[in-house]
Amino acid sequence: MKEILTNILLVIIGGLVVYSILTTATIKVDVKSFYDKIDNLQSKIDSAAMVNRELDIKIAKVDSSINLINNQISIVDNNINIIKANTNEKVNDVDTFTVSQLEKFFTDRYGTNKPQ
Repeated sequence: MKEILTNILLVIIGGLVVYSILTTATIKVDVKSFYDKIDNLQSKIDSAAMVNRELDIKIAKVDSSINLINNQISIVDNNINIIKANTNEKVNDVDTFTVSQLEKFFTDRYGTNKPQ
């Protein structure tokens, strides 16, 4: 009885080995398609890297333009502050004028067009 079970088990194992060999021989790996996909991905990566470099150059140009404009804005702000200071000085001077000095100031500035 043990011999029969052993023989049956050996036949089953042998059948599985033969089946395994036959099925693994039919498995084919399409390596060429994988290489094609890798090449496709590499070309896309190269294109993206080139676009990225172009964008970096454009960003650098825009950044330098922004710095230039910021410098010009600072100059204009300084000029505005100077004009404000001069205007405030003149306004403060007018506040100290007497009536006759105000009359002379406006006469010199706008002429003597008094209504009759």
